[in-house]
Amino acid sequence: MVKKLLYLFLITLVCWWVLLPFANSLNLQLVKTYGVVSRVVIEGRNPFTNIAIYLVLFLTPSLLILLVDTLINNKTKFKIKIQPIKGVLLNLFQSKRYLPLILLVLIGCWTLNATQPMLTPGLVNDNFHYGEKIGLSMAFLSNSKAFFNEAYVMIHGFGLNVLPGIIGFYIGGYEKDIAASFFVLYSQFLLAIIFSFAILFELATYISKDDKWKILFILSLIYFSLYNVILAPIDRDTVFFFQMFLTIRWLRLLAEINPNSKKTEYNFNFIYPGLIGFSIPLSLFYVYDRATYFIVIYFCLLGYIAIVRDRVFFIKSLLTSLGSILLGCLLFSLILGFNFIPTSLSQILYWSRVSGLFTSLPYPTVRIYIYEILNWLPIFLQSITLAILLLKLRVECFGLGKRIRGFLLENGITIFLLLAAILLMRVALGRSDGGHIISPGFFSMFCFIAAIAKMSPIRNIYTKYWLTTLTAFLIICSFINFNSVTSATDIFHLRNYPSLAQSLLTSSNSDLINVQYQEAAKQLKADLSKQRCFYTLTSEGIWYRMFQLKPCSKYWYLIYSTSTSSQQELVKDLQQQKPEIILYSNKSLGNGIDGVAKETSHLLVHQYIWQNYRPYKYIHDNWFWIYRGSESKLNEILVPIPNSTVGFFDSVATLESNNRLDVVASGWSFLPPTQTPHENAIFLTYNLIDSPADLKLLSIGSTSIYRPDVVEFLKDIKSLTSGWNIYFNKLNLPPQQSVNIRAWAYNATDQKLYEIPTSSPKTVEGKS
Repeated sequence: MVKKLLYLFLITLVCWWVLLPFANSLNLQLVKTYGVVSRVVIEGRNPFTNIAIYLVLFLTPSLLILLVDTLINNKTKFKIKIQPIKGVLLNLFQSKRYLPLILLVLIGCWTLNATQPMLTPGLVNDNFHYGEKIGLSMAFLSNSKAFFNEAYVMIHGFGLNVLPGIIGFYIGGYEKDIAASFFVLYSQFLLAIIFSFAILFELATYISKDDKWKILFILSLIYFSLYNVILAPIDRDTVFFFQMFLTIRWLRLLAEINPNSKKTEYNFNFIYPGLIGFSIPLSLFYVYDRATYFIVIYFCLLGYIAIVRDRVFFIKSLLTSLGSILLGCLLFSLILGFNFIPTSLSQILYWSRVSGLFTSLPYPTVRIYIYEILNWLPIFLQSITLAILLLKLRVECFGLGKRIRGFLLENGITIFLLLAAILLMRVALGRSDGGHIISPGFFSMFCFIAAIAKMSPIRNIYTKYWLTTLTAFLIICSFINFNSVTSATDIFHLRNYPSLAQSLLTSSNSDLINVQYQEAAKQLKADLSKQRCFYTLTSEGIWYRMFQLKPCSKYWYLIYSTSTSSQQELVKDLQQQKPEIILYSNKSLGNGIDGVAKETSHLLVHQYIWQNYRPYKYIHDNWFWIYRGSESKLNEILVPIPNSTVGFFDSVATLESNNRLDVVASGWSFLPPTQTPHENAIFLTYNLIDSPADLKLLSIGSTSIYRPDVVEFLKDIKSLTSGWNIYFNKLNLPPQQSVNIRAWAYNATDQKLYEIPTSSPKTVEGKS
């Protein structure tokens, strides 16, 4: 009865796989409207369409099942026998010739379908993240030998922050390098998925060499169903997954090796330790954080080898891997310069100090709800896996007297998969949003499977009850993530792949880059013709590519200069380079990370900009500023004569947000009508109460808030949007000290700041 029920589920699911594309595209035409105007009438969709969709999905599987059952059980000449069909299926899905072919086709189809969204050119408009991948390519191409001498701070590594832009430029030239670079990123993403399946193949072989293709089928179904639920390999993972594939494969072979076979031992020492060693400088080249995690795994692997193998084997493995590390370092240094390794290590040290404070978000509240599975399941699986290993250790080694060496050989793959999951939790805990919490999911899931897969009851499901097991997994996995599982068989959707790839690769830069950004670049082309470098405070690397200028600082993304000392370094770079024009702000992500405005998080840099630059052009929400011509002292641009400004500084108020550290200053200012709106900037300064002359710039805003009371007061409708609210944070004030807040209006005529009058001093105390 259970088997029959499973087959009913399976036939229904297969019917739905076939029917859903048709049902979802069904749209019966509207005939009569009777004068009704509504959404369905506007769309021309017949209300009976919903009923038709329901009947197609409801009746078709049932009628098909009835038809098949009738043909099987009736007495006529049309009777069909189920046994031959079942025999064909068993032979097909048990065949060591056909099953691998079927599985590889399914994995290939799924991979191409699952990655199709990555070919959407619209993703290029994420100038923050995509700009990180190509923004430095111009700096490298203009002077590759000096690139690492500049020590540009890269949050990922050369392989992600520079290489895609370089390859894209060589393939596409100046006209099509954006598309080519994007395709390189897609290829890196694709390779990560391919290496993840390679790890699954090694895991399947570890579980059972004879039934590895059956097990890989089940593991692949689990992978399909959990993709974008708790696991999703991405471009940053490519080299790390390759390294883990080498590690898992070597561990599996070590468990199988005959200690008396000198030839095999010799080959191991020169193949896998060598490849693993060479991959370490490769990972430094590619992505810093994953490289660091694998270095930890490498040292653990050496300790593991020292325990499970003899001294000679360990020494050979150690020397081979160290030799490969040195060879890799030498090779990369010859290609990229001998500053490559020191620069990479220094950046790892830099990010180890500040990245937690810079990127960290509170981990989501852990609640065991199915729709919050991403937040708790990886940790849950890691905990269970550790418990299984500890219980095995207690029972087998301390109870039955098994040697530690034997225990480690049997469970090495599980241990190192768990170690990878634990290390990748650093990504999830360091930046606790959905895109980062998902990082340890792959290794968390499959280390648990590795821990339980060799148990006798589990072994029976792929030996004695294989077809029933396959059916059950197919049904369960389809219910978990139907769209992802069906991507493995969706040949119709696969037909879109060539056209999507061709559309992307034939797109010119003008087709992909934001039109407003292109217009801004076009208008500023003449202004920037004499600049040697460019800088943007918006943390968007795309501008460096559009202007074809290198960054003016190694902190080419403002947000990378996280600490006080790094902001001071950035200011020194700007003082030295003196770029004529900079991009001050726009509406992109980089203007406020995690709800903290860049003026708050990087006050030192903005104080320098406010003092030495002034508003210049405002093009499609992109606010460009221009150098004043020389270094200015703050008192040279301040005019502390309140009566010379039409306006009023109304109040300051502490807000409830951010632990009551946010403060808003409010008022209004009616600036000269000759000024354009983007020049109507309002500045705040602060000074200690006992040091009124020692002013420091604090924040900036602009007039944009409706103030009908001001219109009534001035009898001038042009003053309707003269109001302003300017925000700042108490962390930028001297701690536990009271300061006076003053407001100043920018006058474009003489390019100075005029004080806005107030009825009484506005006082705020720094964080206690």
